Amino acid sequence: MHKTMMIMLLVGASGTAWAQEFSKASQCVAGVRVVDREGNKGEIVELNNGMCKVRKDADGETRFYMHWYLRPVGASAQTSDKLSKGLYACYTLAGGMTNYAFIDIRIDSADSYRDKRGKSGKYRLTDSGKIIFESGSLAAANGKLMAGPRIGLNMDGGSFYNITCSPKK
Repeated sequence: MHKTMMIMLLVGASGTAWAQEFSKASQCVAGVRVVDREGNKGEIVELNNGMCKVRKDADGETRFYMHWYLRPVGASAQTSDKLSKGLYACYTLAGGMTNYAFIDIRIDSADSYRDKRGKSGKYRLTDSGKIIFESGSLAAANGKLMAGPRIGLNMDGGSFYNITCSPKK
């Protein structure tokens, strides 16, 4: 079967799983066109040790990404997931390794949260998926609701979410 046809079948068969950012590494299929969270487009070259290797359009450079940092070109950056009550364990990516960040977040209601030490704060979720921490220990952070659902955080106020918090089961 032709490579392009196989990719189209994989994309079509996966349905809504491909509507936002990738939810698992196996979605990194060679030949699929993707865009990262910063808007850089490219093509997946391979899946290597759980990392998606992407050749960027702008300069032809190849770069490794975690699967959750990519979505297919043309897919929405928004998610239909809801921010549910519960504990979210937070991890950061450094040198290709995920590391526990010690910043767990407990979502208590549609507008309140607590940090790992129990300090409470208020937040607001916008229609675009942006999480605005209005008070508490995360007031200086930028947040984003991502597929999964997961919480993306940038502690310096930027839009590169280098910390990802997933529901703890």
